[in-house]
Amino acid sequence: MKKWIAATAATIALAAMSSAPAVAEESPAAKLVVLISIDQFSADLFNAYRGEFRAGLATLAQGIVYANGFHAQGVTETCAGHAVIASGRHPNATGIIANQWFDQRGGVDRYCTDDGVHVAARATRKLGVGPGMLRVSTLGDWLKAASPANRVFSVAGKDRSAIMMGGHIPDGAFWFDGKQGFDSWGKDAAEAQRRLSPLAGANAALAKRLSTPPPAWTYHRESCAAREAVIPLPGGKSFHAHLPPDPAASIPGQPPASGPALPPWFYDQVTVDAAIDLIDSQKLGRSTGTDLLAVGLSATDMVGHAYGTQGPEMCDQMARVDEEVGRLLKRIGDLRIPVLVALTADHGGGDIPERLAARGYRDAGRIDTAALLTDLNAAARTATGIDWDPLRPAYFDPTQLVVVDAGGRSLGDAALKNRIAAATAARALTQPGIAGAWTAAELRTRKPDAHQSPDLMPVADRMALSFYPDRSGDVLLATDPLKIAAPPLPGLFMMGHSGPSDFNRRVPILFWWPGVVYQERVLPVRVADVAPTLAGAMRVAPTDAVDGECLELADPRSACPALPVSSR
Repeated sequence: MKKWIAATAATIALAAMSSAPAVAEESPAAKLVVLISIDQFSADLFNAYRGEFRAGLATLAQGIVYANGFHAQGVTETCAGHAVIASGRHPNATGIIANQWFDQRGGVDRYCTDDGVHVAARATRKLGVGPGMLRVSTLGDWLKAASPANRVFSVAGKDRSAIMMGGHIPDGAFWFDGKQGFDSWGKDAAEAQRRLSPLAGANAALAKRLSTPPPAWTYHRESCAAREAVIPLPGGKSFHAHLPPDPAASIPGQPPASGPALPPWFYDQVTVDAAIDLIDSQKLGRSTGTDLLAVGLSATDMVGHAYGTQGPEMCDQMARVDEEVGRLLKRIGDLRIPVLVALTADHGGGDIPERLAARGYRDAGRIDTAALLTDLNAAARTATGIDWDPLRPAYFDPTQLVVVDAGGRSLGDAALKNRIAAATAARALTQPGIAGAWTAAELRTRKPDAHQSPDLMPVADRMALSFYPDRSGDVLLATDPLKIAAPPLPGLFMMGHSGPSDFNRRVPILFWWPGVVYQERVLPVRVADVAPTLAGAMRVAPTDAVDGECLELADPRSACPALPVSSR
């Protein structure tokens, strides 16, 4: 059964504002809840740098600390992870299985916010942009349903972060496009422009900054220079890990990018600028209702993909994101209102295989995905007698394969599709670097135990929690944990994180409020628990069943009333 939190003064009141003992029944509910997601902020990164945090992350680490939070699902990507954070549901319910997929019904590649219904205020997106692909309600939706006086805003460095965490009916959802400034979405262009208006001033200031050459990425923490190294890469090339970084590699077959790029930390800086602007201009936490502000910090993910997690680049990023979170917390603290802050991540991630191999991890390496796909297509043709290559990656993800007909559309012959999928999965298990392979038919019927501790969940169950019909591939693969299914492109893409291994799934979950008594809670919990826990702090109930549970944040007297459990 689900538990439901009864918020107490220790949970949501400013202890420093009163010397009298707090009474649970009379304590004020949180006026402002701030939900922070640091993209690719693994539990490994949190633990490795915990002793070096000096600002915001140091503050939050003195609250209620779950260092072993887990995404239960197996496909660990940004859009999917943020949907879990916002909804308390797993991807098999949210429908957000990854960042992108092949729409088997429509026969098109689809990005997770390409909902075909809404439009952006600034960007022109052929397939639209908005939350329409999200199949469940979110924390923000529950808050809005409870009272029209409650307000919901989200702001992030990526559209998929802002849109998923904002939910279906936010007062504003904003993302930095990396070129002009912040954008937003609406049912039509006029509504999108109206929704963007709260950040008009911030965008004007940002336009001036973007009109000049981007700042150089130099060391913010000089001690990080000790991590500099020259790392050999396949083909006789090498990667020089240092700051400022070398120009980014180009995608094979495409011309290199022109002009200097914005440093990753710039995305976090302007996101916090916008968050503070919303706090001030919208007077968040100071109206008659309860306000939710979701903040998605994207730079850590950019650094991890481009340079890995164990070099000077990530060391410097940890110092910078710590300060940005601190800047946000300072502004929130200045309000002197009942506030609750939660922080987690959409997924984790590991280091580049070349550096891991140099440190003695012999299984670390890369998979030639083109050769793998050629081999699997040949095996499928031989096993079924067809005369075309029936497998295509879902979007560009080599671990989700779709069975297509000779024209490239989803194969309509269900029996033949199942035979091709089965032959492909069997062949994949014989290939170096592939740790698991499942067909859609297998995952569709699998029923994971929702109450099992996420660290003990079988890998097949993790993958089943990421399966959604017509969006997931017909064959899902899992690589060995230390294998990367991509070539090394320094400064652009050096490592991925979409697999079911624990260093991709394990993230910190932190809850903090002024006056909180520090607790380290070491046993595993799920990221799906975050939304129902925050709903309890705001004294609102989910409008739908949830997969997560409400976590007790205060003293033993607070209890979470029973709620219906999701049947999925």
